[in-house]
Amino acid sequence: MKTAVLGLCAILTLAASPKAIADEVWTTEEYDVVYHEDRNNTAVWTYGDGLGTIFIDGLAGVYTDRGTYSGYWVQDSSSLRCDTFREGPDGEPAYHWGSFDITFIDPDFPSRWEAEFGLCDRTTTIQLTGTPVTP
Repeated sequence: MKTAVLGLCAILTLAASPKAIADEVWTTEEYDVVYHEDRNNTAVWTYGDGLGTIFIDGLAGVYTDRGTYSGYWVQDSSSLRCDTFREGPDGEPAYHWGSFDITFIDPDFPSRWEAEFGLCDRTTTIQLTGTPVTP
């Protein structure tokens, strides 16, 4: 009986792991950042309690051996309206966006990261460090 209970606990823990990892939260110098969802190959993060969304290509479903990734952020407004648009979280054009490059410091969950943001297609100008928020 004890073996059966331990086996069931192990199975439930393994089944719950991807959801727990997908709910990663980090704190930065500016905002909290939340791993919101995966859309195909793209990880979707949100920050600032709905202020903006970050799309990171190639990160979806990657929970170990994380490296360096690129993507973009979008907001309803920012200090610069871009001439071109990127897709927003609702699938509509967003004209307040910029580049987002991230490098994970620790290869496995939970991981710290360093990121650089830019406005529109300009050179990155803002640097942030994400530190995991652990319960």
